[in-house]
Amino acid sequence: MTPVTNETIEAAIQIIGRNEIEDEEIEREVRELVADDMTARRLIDWIPEAFGYVLVAHMEGKVVMPTTFMAKASDGKWRSIKFTREPIFVAALQIAQRVYHEGPRELFQNTSLRSSVVNAVSNLLNSGGSLDGACMSGPALIGIPAEVYPAPPSLWSRLFGR
Repeated sequence: MTPVTNETIEAAIQIIGRNEIEDEEIEREVRELVADDMTARRLIDWIPEAFGYVLVAHMEGKVVMPTTFMAKASDGKWRSIKFTREPIFVAALQIAQRVYHEGPRELFQNTSLRSSVVNAVSNLLNSGGSLDGACMSGPALIGIPAEVYPAPPSLWSRLFGR
């Protein structure tokens, strides 16, 4: 997995959160920030999810937020992976919390509205549902394969170097 600096994440947020930007333009501009397509895909997919997560966590009602997401492996099976295994999500979550509280509000809104979790909440509320007690599930990634997130070393291998 290619590491991404906070500066690159901040630059991608400025692109993704811009007013009236089309998906194709986001793809092109974010791709220009990084060396490979998969890193661009990770930035484009994860930044809105982090912002959406912060938005939903601040909404009225006791929502149980997810701790994992799903990614499809090359064998066709879906794998559950902890959010903490995606460093872009972790960094973008911290930035999203800051932007939520300090602004610019328009940047936060534009970015969070691109998230699948906000879309799910919007659908729930528009159908007359309530967030109180709702249990959100994490996103299922289509463009990022599970192999991007290799399994963490087992306790056995960490203890004995195997």
